Amino acid sequence: MTTPDPTSAESPVDAAPDVVSMTVPADVAYVSTLRLTAASLAARCDLTVDDIEDLRLAVDEACALLLPHASAGAVISAHFELTTGQLRVDTSVETDDIAEPNKESFAWTVLGALTTDLDVRQQDGMLTIALTKTREAAQR
Repeated sequence: MTTPDPTSAESPVDAAPDVVSMTVPADVAYVSTLRLTAASLAARCDLTVDDIEDLRLAVDEACALLLPHASAGAVISAHFELTTGQLRVDTSVETDDIAEPNKESFAWTVLGALTTDLDVRQQDGMLTIALTKTREAAQR
């Protein structure tokens, strides 16, 4: 059995995907916590400064689209999956009825422009917006 070298240049993100999950009250006052977490984790994924800002704004937009559908007393759950050059974020709220964000809205259009991949799903009383941000290729 070998002991990992603590001075190794290999990042934990390179070794295997990290997963971070958190839950906050479904209230606009707590969305900033999710934005800050997304930005911090995106930096760990070696995303560019512009990508990190896009992701921070995307998480904000996703939460804004979810909050109107949240049941009374619900929470927003965020699940972050980190890989080198990419961060996937699934944000979810419990809903009372079948609900879906308005995909014709300006907010949805902005969300699509800020992300590499975007999906919405409703399952078992949970409304989830899943988004992925992948590092942009260097512009030269």
